[in-house]
Amino acid sequence: MWFSGSILLDSLVLLSLSLSLAKLVLKRRSSYFAFKLLRGPGSNNVLFGRLREVQGVVDDVAAVFDRWISEYGYVFKVPTGLGTNRIVISDPKAVAHVYANDSFGYLRPALSKIFVRTFMGDSMVTADKEDHRRQRRAMAPAFTNGALRESMGVFYNTAYKLKGAWDALFESHDEVTIDVQQWLDSIGIAGFGHDFRSLDGHESPVTETLDALLEDTSFRVLILLGSFLPQLLNLPFKHAKILRRMKNAFSDIAKILLEKSRQETDAEKDKSILGLLLKGRSHNTNFKLLQDEVVGQGLFLFAGYETTAMELARHPEKQDKLRRELLQFSGNDPTWDQVVTGTACPYLDAVTHETLRLYPPVEAMQRIADKDDVVPLSFPMKTSSGEMVDSIFVPKGTMVTTPFIHMNRSEAFWGPDAKQFVPERWLEENPYPSKDFSGYKHIYTFSDGPRICIGRMFALAEFKAVLSVLIRNFTFDLPSGPDTPIGIHKVLLPRPKLANEAGCVLRMRVKQVTGGES
Repeated sequence: MWFSGSILLDSLVLLSLSLSLAKLVLKRRSSYFAFKLLRGPGSNNVLFGRLREVQGVVDDVAAVFDRWISEYGYVFKVPTGLGTNRIVISDPKAVAHVYANDSFGYLRPALSKIFVRTFMGDSMVTADKEDHRRQRRAMAPAFTNGALRESMGVFYNTAYKLKGAWDALFESHDEVTIDVQQWLDSIGIAGFGHDFRSLDGHESPVTETLDALLEDTSFRVLILLGSFLPQLLNLPFKHAKILRRMKNAFSDIAKILLEKSRQETDAEKDKSILGLLLKGRSHNTNFKLLQDEVVGQGLFLFAGYETTAMELARHPEKQDKLRRELLQFSGNDPTWDQVVTGTACPYLDAVTHETLRLYPPVEAMQRIADKDDVVPLSFPMKTSSGEMVDSIFVPKGTMVTTPFIHMNRSEAFWGPDAKQFVPERWLEENPYPSKDFSGYKHIYTFSDGPRICIGRMFALAEFKAVLSVLIRNFTFDLPSGPDTPIGIHKVLLPRPKLANEAGCVLRMRVKQVTGGES
């Protein structure tokens, strides 16, 4: 009996191992055939493949994606070194499917999580699945219309503080030259409830860290290496030390605000986003935010206005058109409802959305499939064998890249002038099928699905409020006129710069508007 039982046990173990091995072989075969069916560019580097391009570590990543999509279609594979591949998708139905399952079926890659967690702390950006759902529900009260409506006064106060600082420069000049890459205070005050005092000439650990990052483009090399071994970000590289200083600065600010939030009167007066988030830590809240999670929400500090100023300087007729619309508010400011709905200032709304369309801060998003998936396609795809298919198999563990920069600028989805700054397109019905995309306003600047940027209305309201004050009071021109060469400075996020300048510099000739507000 024992002998028979032993044979039976051995047989079961052997069968189990055989089934596991067969499952692994089938898995590898399915992954192999999934990639074999896809067309795509060849590798040009044994170690990195095409990782530099697909990871955005090149100057004109939009042109790269445009070229590949033109040759291989809306779905293709890209070799990423050491025998690995990833899938690039820009097909509308496929993108909508992936982002409808964002945070559950498709997760953030290890590099993104370690990067943000190491340098910014835990936050909704690093979380997936239930942790992400918990944090998002905890943050939601801070981003309601009612909560954000109260922030408008902070936006305007900061905009007028900037106006006052610039007005002082005109005491003996009709025109001054200003580097517009220095507009941080409005984010600092409204977002953090903390005045960085950069308009007063003061430095802070946060502003010093941002300046250090903007001066050194070699940071991209660390991002590239981190794609293979994310743990490299924990090593004491120069860039890592700089970003850790930023995390420490955020932590110090959060501790101060946390202490303020314990005093009821101060908490009631604090209308900042971070102040509202800190209230999520109260005992009466079911979905509590940890202090590190609150600190991590400081990522919105990286928002900027310079692309709008640049495009309006490139198109003075559009700048004048916007100014004429905004001068109706001379003596007062647009309300929250007027700014958000765009009914009272439709051209301001159009300029804002056109800027967001052309210049998404994240040019391409990466996700990893958490399970095998079949992704539907809007357009039939030609495989490497010449067969036409209307869906693709994405094996578990596959990295999927979505080129937001291409989808926002695609002529197929936005028309022949898709790469041009044309705010007027938002004032009429778009005859092109951009509506096939499900993102905010059919653009993917704020991503989409369960992870769509929760602070998008905060960003839009602040953007419009500050812009409305500046355009009413100043004119902007590029140093050599509208045809001044503009380049892209890439570190954490792409930012415009004067092409002939070293570093992230965007100087503009600024004048006061005759009869502007006092």
